[in-house]
Amino acid sequence: MGKRNYNWDFWKFIAAIGVILVHAPYKGNLGAVLSSVGVLGVSFFYLISGYACYGEPEKMCPKIRKRLLRNGIITVLATAWALAFSYYAMKMDNLDIMWKMTLKKPVTWVRMILLGDLEFFYGSHLWFMFALIYCYVIFYFLVRFRLRKVIYVLTPIFLLARIVVETYVNSYSVSWHWSANALIGGLPMMLLGYVIADKKEKLVKIPTWILILGIVLSAGAVFAAMCFKVGKLNVFQPFNILCSSLVLILGAKKPHWSIIKPFSYLGRKDSLYIYLFHFYIIMVMYEVMYGMHLSSKVIEWQLPLAVIVVSIVVARIFSMIVDLVKLPFKLKKKAAQRAKAAADL
Repeated sequence: MGKRNYNWDFWKFIAAIGVILVHAPYKGNLGAVLSSVGVLGVSFFYLISGYACYGEPEKMCPKIRKRLLRNGIITVLATAWALAFSYYAMKMDNLDIMWKMTLKKPVTWVRMILLGDLEFFYGSHLWFMFALIYCYVIFYFLVRFRLRKVIYVLTPIFLLARIVVETYVNSYSVSWHWSANALIGGLPMMLLGYVIADKKEKLVKIPTWILILGIVLSAGAVFAAMCFKVGKLNVFQPFNILCSSLVLILGAKKPHWSIIKPFSYLGRKDSLYIYLFHFYIIMVMYEVMYGMHLSSKVIEWQLPLAVIVVSIVVARIFSMIVDLVKLPFKLKKKAAQRAKAAADL
């Protein structure tokens, strides 16, 4: 607990809520502003992942392998859940035959495995998990072979690619899978997170007030760019990168700033589960509200808040179940450690 970064944990919770507001948005400029919090949040998650990969290969390679295994298991389980949920939903709408035909096509599996494209069975948000796995594989080799200089060469190249592709995708409404993948959506921010970790000693010397002012101004620029285009271009991406990076640096400088302690706790324990479950809760809550014969206007304004509340509750319950399942293993590990310590004495 003493090693936790409560500042980052708080922003992880805010990021997870922001992702909900991307998939269950409010209308108009309010929706655009709140959705941009989710866009910032995804960048922040990748930045933290890259930051956590920094260190000596002897120490970091086992940790990266552990994260890779953990995220791989979670992704497989989340994909299986998405398949089961979508099959049930399609069967209820008498579309299960079409669903099965789609699943039999090789191109479906290619898109799913390579791009994390699970859109056809209500798993589109899982692209993040697939991309994270690929990024960890890339980072394992970069760290394993001490390719620090290569990381510094790759970082500006991939950041530029991200800015160009994201701007094009968001400006001309082309398929979002062009940017929501490992090479454009994940790797640039993980590389930047690693560089920030490498330069941490210098970056944390930046005065706190400058970091906060930079966060406020860059976040404001993101909100403005999401609401108002420059010609046809949506130019929020450079400000998105800057804002999420400054939040990361502020957290490294002030790790004990919890801001709102319960939110920090939820961010540490439940942000991943909020992310994984919210997509299905949106669909269930919409059907519940529609079944209550609420007007479309009422649903439009109540659905996002309802999804946030239910997602937090479900994630908290699921997290408690996971902790209970892990408890015997943790107790066994502690007992082994105590036995080893006693034997050494």
